[in-house]
Amino acid sequence: MDVNKNINNLYVKFKLFYPVFIGSIFSIALITVVLVSKSKQEIYNLSEKNMRLEVNTIRYMFERERELKLEKVKTNLKVAHELFFRNPISFSDKEIQLEAINQHTLETSILTIPAMMRNNNLVYKSTEFQEETYQLFGGTITIFQKTDIGYLRISTNVLNTAGHAAVGTFIPNNSPVAKAMMKGEIFEGRAYVVNDWYITSYEPFYHHDTLAGMLYVGDKEKDLEKLRNILQKLKIGQNGYIFVVDQKGEVIIDAPDINQSVAHEEWFNDMIGDTSGTGHLFKSSNQGEYLLTYARYDEFGLIIAAIIPTRELTYDPIKNLIITAVYFALLISILFILMVLLTTTRRVHKLLNAIRLSNIKLRSAKDALRQSEYNFRTLFNNSSDEMLVSDMQGNIIEMNEMACETLEYTREELLKMNILDLKPAKFGQKFLENRNQLVRSGSLIFDSEYITKTGNLIPVEINSRLLDFNQQKVVLSISRNLKMRNELERKVLSAVIQTEERERERFSKDMHDGLGPMLSTVKLYVGELADAHTSEEEKASYIKQVNEIIDEAVSSTREISNNLMPRVIHEYGVVKAIQAFCNKINLTNRIKIDFNSIGVDQTMDKNIQLILFRVISELINNTIKHAKATLISINIEANEGKIKVEFNDNGIGFNTEKIMSDKKIGIGLKSIISRIKSINGRCQFSSEEGQGFKIIIEI
Repeated sequence: MDVNKNINNLYVKFKLFYPVFIGSIFSIALITVVLVSKSKQEIYNLSEKNMRLEVNTIRYMFERERELKLEKVKTNLKVAHELFFRNPISFSDKEIQLEAINQHTLETSILTIPAMMRNNNLVYKSTEFQEETYQLFGGTITIFQKTDIGYLRISTNVLNTAGHAAVGTFIPNNSPVAKAMMKGEIFEGRAYVVNDWYITSYEPFYHHDTLAGMLYVGDKEKDLEKLRNILQKLKIGQNGYIFVVDQKGEVIIDAPDINQSVAHEEWFNDMIGDTSGTGHLFKSSNQGEYLLTYARYDEFGLIIAAIIPTRELTYDPIKNLIITAVYFALLISILFILMVLLTTTRRVHKLLNAIRLSNIKLRSAKDALRQSEYNFRTLFNNSSDEMLVSDMQGNIIEMNEMACETLEYTREELLKMNILDLKPAKFGQKFLENRNQLVRSGSLIFDSEYITKTGNLIPVEINSRLLDFNQQKVVLSISRNLKMRNELERKVLSAVIQTEERERERFSKDMHDGLGPMLSTVKLYVGELADAHTSEEEKASYIKQVNEIIDEAVSSTREISNNLMPRVIHEYGVVKAIQAFCNKINLTNRIKIDFNSIGVDQTMDKNIQLILFRVISELINNTIKHAKATLISINIEANEGKIKVEFNDNGIGFNTEKIMSDKKIGIGLKSIISRIKSINGRCQFSSEEGQGFKIIIEI
């Protein structure tokens, strides 16, 4: 009877809890389906955002490439202008008849033109000028002669489709280039040259005040091999990649599954009609479903796209979510069975009492946690350093009061921003590199800059660390404002340098006032020795006096020769000083130095000029002593109160990390960095063994 009673009680309890059990399982299944769907979309959105960041970074790289090429072409035209007009041009009575080809329509015309002469040499089909300029800066250069139908190429290193110089082709009068020449203007920008697009600069030239032709310098718009090498090194996840197509659908830089025309693809038509760069899902017959994000770069007529299999994005997260749901369902089932078997009234009361006791303990734990959070928040907000917490994509999720105060944003404004919104554009690529290194090492210390709400630049030292926060990986960045420290270092070093230069100036004056009179006295004695009326006894006395004065002069020279001031800086400015130094080096024929300057004013602060001279002299000496280089290139440009110096050599290069970390070597390079920091400047250098050395200095 007891057994039957227990069985009946069990049956009743089972019937009582059965609906609860079924409801629980159904709810778990429904929640799992919803979470899977929502998680997929969130993963897609997050991945799309990351991919768009990668694509935009590549687009910014293309933009910078175009800007650099345009600046190079402008500079090259100035050099070509100087070389071209060193020799006069003229026109002889001799006429040249040829078949001219319109480079746009390919229509031909028979032309008869007077022979253009340069320094009494025929320009037509001559390559002397192109060879001279190509050795200086490379690229393409053309001499055009004005005709009734347009501007005819009579001397060029631009090649046609057959691989020959495109002499005989002409730019028609209705082209933008020709119209600019008619106005006497320089044309700069994108232009179609024979059979390809170039970044160009055209300049008209005259003969007896009559427009006679134009001078052209250009460089190919796209260096596909260089771009392909860069993009093929980039990976999106494990199996994602970046590819580039033109606006006709032809693949310019291919990827594993995209290596031919995509003009027939539906997603390509979406890209052509859309400029927002929105991500798209599309199906491939080989690999299934992909996520695609893109950005158009109309200046080159290209579309840059990033693609990744959706399975790679969702497989592991969805798998883990489903496994968790299954485990949870099993746990619910086990708990349900235990409830059916063990639940009684007395045990329910005990359970309730236990719950009340648990609630008391939980309340105490919450109070302790609340106090702990308060203590942490107090320490967090009272830190003298700026603290920012961001997710792995750089979105700001927490900050302290000092960060708000320094960056001049409210807490609400910062929570809507990304770390990249607070940095200058030049740190975009560096941000991605730092994040990748942070994932590998867990912590990272580096120098950077922040832009405040009012546009002020703040140099900072950032100590970043990877943490678990609210069940996600986040980055805690503690920033220390370096402005005051840099200013103090700059003042100290500047004072040391100024003291050093005053001492050298004193030595220079001593040499002038001490050595000069000695040499003048020697000259007088020598003049007396040449006098025929001077007796032999007097000559012997004069010779003795001359020897004594020369000994004294030699001794004085030894004492002060090593401390002479670079006076050429004070008299002519840093450009002339560097040019004179380079000319002396070039005379040795051991190495060639190409030096160029743009916009550098002699009235620049003397301290800055002196440090620039010392730094560039040190770089040249280091290259000569260590690099085994044959060519040095130095460019100085001043623009809107900023100075930029680029120094390159083609030497053997070195391991930069080893040099900077070793205390026994690299003293010269570290000294250069200290000098530049003393005038509130910044250095960025790069070198690899066998790849030469490059340093960029910005002041």
